Amino acid sequence: MSKSILTWISLRYFKSKKQTGLISFTSYISIAGIALGAFTLLITLSTLNGFESEISSRVIDFESHIRITGKELTDTQIARVKALLQGRNVNVIYPFVTKKSVLSTIGTDAVVRLKGVDSTIFSTKIVLPQAIIRGNNSFVAPTSNLPGIVVGYRLADKLGLFLGDTVNVINPLDIRSSLSIPYVGQFVLSGVFKLDLFDYDENLAFVDLHQAQKIFKMEGLYSGIDIRFDKYKNSKEVEDYLRTNLDSQFSISSWEDLHKDLFGAMKLEKYGSFLALTFIILIAIFNLTSSLIMLIMEKIREIGMLQTLGMNSKHIQGIFLRLGFITGSIGLIIGLILAMTLCLLQINLRFIPLPSVYIIPYLPMEIHALDILAIAAAGIILIFIGTLYPSWRIGKLTPLEAIQYEK
Repeated sequence: MSKSILTWISLRYFKSKKQTGLISFTSYISIAGIALGAFTLLITLSTLNGFESEISSRVIDFESHIRITGKELTDTQIARVKALLQGRNVNVIYPFVTKKSVLSTIGTDAVVRLKGVDSTIFSTKIVLPQAIIRGNNSFVAPTSNLPGIVVGYRLADKLGLFLGDTVNVINPLDIRSSLSIPYVGQFVLSGVFKLDLFDYDENLAFVDLHQAQKIFKMEGLYSGIDIRFDKYKNSKEVEDYLRTNLDSQFSISSWEDLHKDLFGAMKLEKYGSFLALTFIILIAIFNLTSSLIMLIMEKIREIGMLQTLGMNSKHIQGIFLRLGFITGSIGLIIGLILAMTLCLLQINLRFIPLPSVYIIPYLPMEIHALDILAIAAAGIILIFIGTLYPSWRIGKLTPLEAIQYEK
């Protein structure tokens, strides 16, 4: 029998008014439930995508897209890396020195990550003027001849620092015993930055590259090289190229390696949300199954007549499979369309604000085509499972049993 005839019968059953109003009500509830599940899933995933994109861009663009480290890198090795990267669309490449240090003021101290970079690179590529909330980003304090240090605003508050205050920087590796006298570098607070990234605002400080080399006794040596590109997602090819052309004394880390825990947690949250919210669709599928069973009971004599006219069990099963898909697909499509509409409105109009305690003033959203496909696929699979039992059960019924069925 033609598939178009089976589809036509399914549509007739879908459009026809049921004698029992409860069947129609249950069908509408199942459509609404599936729509709600698809809507909630896409909104949640798009919101998680938005937060992931915001956090990723802030963290990755502040740090490096590729980091090369090694034991005591020299100017010669840095020149070699720069030569390899010529013509590779590198935005900036710069050496740095970084180690754990102790920042000490009168009566207060804190263990931080101290990073030394070239002052020009720092002010134009790392901490831009708009991120400075007090002072400047030039490692120069107009009220002192001491070298400047720039710290995060949470760290400044923790140490009770104001612009112009003197800060002692101690290399903890110099403290080998109770009689050791470590080298103490004196700096003046020249700037305070705010990146709205908790770990950086509270645990990071910057000084000039040569001052860091002096503190850590690394004159002419570097901890590593930071490399940035115009688009961080295009760094994979360059990473593979560097691994091929640099020997084992260099350790190469991509932005994914540098922030593995952060991105791993965000991916786990996204997968967990997808699995948890899929149960909303699953619950709606139970309603779809019950509405199909009730419809079969109402139309059972008509089904018997169709069987006497030549339809076999597979044809009957096909009718109710199609009917289930029609009902479920309507809910799935409505939910996805409503969710995409809301997401696009929020992306363009930003009409849903966030409280001031968050680092982002509006609810971020980002639609991924893969998410839509995943929700559609999960919905179709669940719809198929929900319609499988009723259609299989009615296919087992003989024409005589159907015609003689007493309601």
